[in-house]
Amino acid sequence: MEAAFEEFLKEHAAEIVREPDGALCRDMHPRRSPACERILAEILADERLEKPEADGYPHSRLSKWVMTAPRDQRVAAGLGLEIPPPHIHFVPGQYRIFYDFKNTDMVLDELQAAGIAIKGTLLDFGCSSGRNLAVLRRAFGSELELFGADPAQASIDWLNENVKGASAVVSNQNPPLPFADEQFDIIIAKSIWTHFSPSAGRRWFAEMQRVLKTGGHFLFSTHGPHDVASRILLDIPSPRYDRYTGHEKWTRDGFLADLVRNYRDKGYYFQAFKEVGYQPDLHLIENADTADWGLMFVSPDYLKTMLPEGLSIVGRSVGRTGNRHDLYIVRRD
Repeated sequence: MEAAFEEFLKEHAAEIVREPDGALCRDMHPRRSPACERILAEILADERLEKPEADGYPHSRLSKWVMTAPRDQRVAAGLGLEIPPPHIHFVPGQYRIFYDFKNTDMVLDELQAAGIAIKGTLLDFGCSSGRNLAVLRRAFGSELELFGADPAQASIDWLNENVKGASAVVSNQNPPLPFADEQFDIIIAKSIWTHFSPSAGRRWFAEMQRVLKTGGHFLFSTHGPHDVASRILLDIPSPRYDRYTGHEKWTRDGFLADLVRNYRDKGYYFQAFKEVGYQPDLHLIENADTADWGLMFVSPDYLKTMLPEGLSIVGRSVGRTGNRHDLYIVRRD
């Protein structure tokens, strides 16, 4: 291992989650499962339905049930959505099902741990085809009024047709959103600020502040030291680094060495995609450009400089969604 990598891991040891034996933790789970426990309880109480496995994490039990239950059973349980067709953006999880039970519960767990009630108006910013909204609707449909926003027209059309009880709109690559000032109690954005450039991140933080109610909360994910450690130690993820700007043809180690050097010196690291076609989200967006969309890594101190006055960090958890991303919660004061 390069000396620079070893030094980075030592410097940021407190921001890297490890197993008791010292190995990098690579499989994160919610401490509580607010959505899955509700849904499982209803399935168990319904005499018409076959029962899920008795053991395991709630998200795994529910995911396996959706994979194996006959279609009529899934429809009866309100879990009948299939994976969208290939032209619709969809990010598969551990299980080949539409619903993102694990990461939705991770978000809900973090919100509840911060003392935030799961009720009111909620926006999923960067909602894609609605995996999280579908779970939220199924588990918290009576408490939440659900909205989504995503730049891909086809994803939004599919979502509005198939995820009943949620209302989604097409957003541009730049603000504003077609929502009123102070419309939302809660905003979530998974794997969005992991891609924004610093300037785009600042613009969109200001827009989140505009549409968030006073006293409302915004949860989002970032790439932090735990994600960098995963790339160094496990090669997870292993993208085509040569598809990013900054070098004619990046190697893995060359990119990561540049990352750790700049993260130490500046507190962040960003490289944009060289071409629209290199990223599945971008090629679905009309008139997309790559200048402000790529890979972004950010320290807590630098993140504070990106937030507009009036948004305050109230929580940070390391390596949570997607097993690698840090989760932040900010409050509009």
